[in-house]
Amino acid sequence: MKQGDVLLDMALLYVTLSFLCIGGTIPLVPDMHRFFVDSRGLMTTSEFAGYIALAQAAPGPNILYVALFGYHVAGVTGALTTLGAISLGPFVLIVITTKFFTRLQTNPWREIVLRGLAPTTVGLMLAGCAMLTKGFVDARAWVLAAVALAAFVALPKLHPLWLIAAGGLVGIAAAM
Repeated sequence: MKQGDVLLDMALLYVTLSFLCIGGTIPLVPDMHRFFVDSRGLMTTSEFAGYIALAQAAPGPNILYVALFGYHVAGVTGALTTLGAISLGPFVLIVITTKFFTRLQTNPWREIVLRGLAPTTVGLMLAGCAMLTKGFVDARAWVLAAVALAAFVALPKLHPLWLIAAGGLVGIAAAM
């Protein structure tokens, strides 16, 4: 497959997915996995999960993994293509929705729609997390994920970077 075809496919994927960005791009992870790993074979599940982890650990917006996917496939051109394509839909929707919702300040349906988006977002995020666990190769990974989740829930005032650092140290220790 030529690079131009791959760039066009990635752009179409992200323009399409961008209209489904409810609560960010994490809910779209299963569809991205299907495209990059399952149907196109452009990367492995481990590489895919690694790019997401790297973007989550880096400062700044977590949408950076989209650029990492594009960079993995087609270098800087791929990164710019994927970021531009994923940003186009929400930008257009924000402009249109802002004008529309401003006129509907007193309409009760406005609040109903906003309340309905919260559980939708949570469900989509859980689907993305479930897909990422496909890469767990043995029970130790599940145990570590459960311990990390328990620590995150039990210690809400603990800064997430400490958990990330602990996860990195455990990963280094496990690799030795």
